[in-house]
Amino acid sequence: MQIDDHGAGPDIHTHPLPARTSEVLRDLAYSGGERVTFSEILTGLRHRAFGFAMLVFALPCVLPMPPGVPTVCGAALAIIALNLIAVRRRLWLPSAITEKSIARADLRRVVDRVLPLLERLERVCKPRLSIFTEPIARVLIGVVVLVLGVVMILPIPLIGNMPPGAAAVVIAVGVTERDGVVVLVGLVTAVAAIAIASAATWAVILAIVHYFASH
Repeated sequence: MQIDDHGAGPDIHTHPLPARTSEVLRDLAYSGGERVTFSEILTGLRHRAFGFAMLVFALPCVLPMPPGVPTVCGAALAIIALNLIAVRRRLWLPSAITEKSIARADLRRVVDRVLPLLERLERVCKPRLSIFTEPIARVLIGVVVLVLGVVMILPIPLIGNMPPGAAAVVIAVGVTERDGVVVLVGLVTAVAAIAIASAATWAVILAIVHYFASH
């Protein structure tokens, strides 16, 4: 499945301005149907393919989700990151991921929890510090998101995948709204999230080693 990224200059003038990210999420969460596929969620994005796709796959990991969901979302984020690193203008995701579905009730629960924060974030978002949203900077974003995706795939103890998921959400909003300041905040948050996940994993490893050493 391929989705266009932000179009060229003429397209901006011939198409209406896109809705805010929160509006798109609200529409998706409260549409009909018991389940929704990731393909349905991503269809028609075009103008915000990379940022919104990252947001869609990061959001489910902000809250505890059924087993398997974080793995799919982490793998999807890793593939989106590889698209960014390769500086692709079209987002490609394998059908094995886009055909996966999520219960709309779960999507609604996540959206209801994050929407107030997202709307507050959108009020301060504006195109600025473009150096962090240009194609060259997207390579750096791709590397960071790739690490976050891999961390989300792993069975992180205690805190689960929520810190890297939250970091990916902030980066995604910054990319979608073309706000370099928010992207920068997301990158800093990502470093902290990776450090927290590493510390949690290391603590469990040490506990296991200590347990077997004392028996």
